[in-house]
Amino acid sequence: MHITRWFGSPGRRGFALAGAVLTLGVGTGAAAAIGLADAHRDAAAATLELRTATVRGALDTTFQHYADTVEAIVTAAATLPPAGLAPTVTRLVADPPAGAQQIVLIDAERAVLVQRSLDGTTPAPRTHLDPEPALAAALDRSRDTGRPAAGPAHVLPADRDLPPAHRQQAFDLVAPVHDGTFRGWVVVSVRAGDLLAESLRAAGVTGVTASLTSTGAEGTARELARWPSGAPLDGTGATIDVALAGHTWQVLVHPVQETAVDAAATTAMLGAVTLSFLLAGTVLAAETRRHKVAGRVRRYSPAGQDRTQATALTDAAAPTNFATLTDFAAVAGEHLLSPLHAIAGYSELLREETGPHLDEASRGFLDRIGGNTRRLLGTVDELVAYASAKDAALKPEPVDTTTLALGVVAARLDAIEGRRPGIDVGDLPPVLADAELLGEVLGRLVDNAARFVRRGATAGITIGAREHTPGWWRIEVADRGIGVPDDHRARIFAPFHRAPSAHGYPGPGLGLAVCRTIVARHGGEIGVDPNPGGGSIFWFTVPATTATPAPGPELLAADLT
Repeated sequence: MHITRWFGSPGRRGFALAGAVLTLGVGTGAAAAIGLADAHRDAAAATLELRTATVRGALDTTFQHYADTVEAIVTAAATLPPAGLAPTVTRLVADPPAGAQQIVLIDAERAVLVQRSLDGTTPAPRTHLDPEPALAAALDRSRDTGRPAAGPAHVLPADRDLPPAHRQQAFDLVAPVHDGTFRGWVVVSVRAGDLLAESLRAAGVTGVTASLTSTGAEGTARELARWPSGAPLDGTGATIDVALAGHTWQVLVHPVQETAVDAAATTAMLGAVTLSFLLAGTVLAAETRRHKVAGRVRRYSPAGQDRTQATALTDAAAPTNFATLTDFAAVAGEHLLSPLHAIAGYSELLREETGPHLDEASRGFLDRIGGNTRRLLGTVDELVAYASAKDAALKPEPVDTTTLALGVVAARLDAIEGRRPGIDVGDLPPVLADAELLGEVLGRLVDNAARFVRRGATAGITIGAREHTPGWWRIEVADRGIGVPDDHRARIFAPFHRAPSAHGYPGPGLGLAVCRTIVARHGGEIGVDPNPGGGSIFWFTVPATTATPAPGPELLAADLT
């Protein structure tokens, strides 16, 4: 078929134009629907990250409350005579952690010294603890290792007479008491469902479903609690780890499915299709009338005076801009940082002005408000940094890595109070990178190496480099810290992931994710290896350069002392 003749024939061109309008309209509608769906996914991902950070902060606060309470009772039991334990324990558990059911203090022969209910019930008093096999194993493990331990999931004896739907899974936290010799244990019984629900409600968590899961010694994962109870776990979620008493629990966070944007995308598509059909019909009718008029003109006009009228159809489509992850992080930071700074400032002002007139418990509450506010401020700052790292403008240039690393170290040493870490910066090669982002990676790795050390130890850090492959250098930050378990080395760079060994060290688990994002934008790789003799070697690769970097600021020896 002759295409030009087909489109140019009377009547057929109208169908062609109508078909083009219909195709363009449907395509535009599909693009709009896809754009809405993509924007929804970006916004949903950013929202999930923020809400997951809130969940982590809430559970970290609760688990830290447990750790502080148990440690205080262990200290009291190791220093006070048995007669003075009961009132002291009562005072220490006046503000019990979320989900705590009862606390029992027993001696080495498992005779009950103190028994306190923490959920408002009045259990029958006991003179001797006869633990079930699982709890007995946890007691023995805690005594033998000298460290706290967590027992497996079970149903509390106080809940066994409840209907099955009301029986919660629970676990026991066990801590040994020593004063040079072994004296006994502190045992705290915890309802997992109450712990999860009370922690998240207190933090104002909304828009997600969370489940608390524990992996037993046999390697089988078991869900202990879900909040809200019975809610489905739909869609793609995030996983975070929380640790206490030598055990790690997994928390699965899933967004609550929202249909508003999906309906908007469907409506946009249907509207575009409907409008396209109307426009196509209009174009077809106009073209048909034009041909009729042209036919009458040709019929009644002299030869050679055929007159036709040209028509034009202009379709202007304005692009639609959707919020990116960076936009969301900026908005979240703007709307969260200001009130959080206000909370921190007012709580500090309240403590300074009224602190001398408050009792010890009230001052403790103010300390917790301030501490948790600062923790949340750090989380929001890290979220903004993580989102910004994805979209920040990349300005590669030759960089003097040695000078850059010395500047990073000097800045960190200025901010450290008390005993400073020992940091050795070797001769580093010039590389092709964004100097500001490369400094961000080095700074975060140095910060981690200085923070994640054993209690009372001084950090030792070495920054060096070696050739990775032709055209690439491998920059290494080695430490003598707590190390990274083998099964967590591949996962530690994921957002919000923290290894069990990092329990008790502050931070939302985004620093290494920021580093991975920046290194990936340079086309490099990042990883961690064990450091012979203890600790870790965090490394990343960056392109080499033969160009001479611009001279940086001169650092004096005093800057690094």
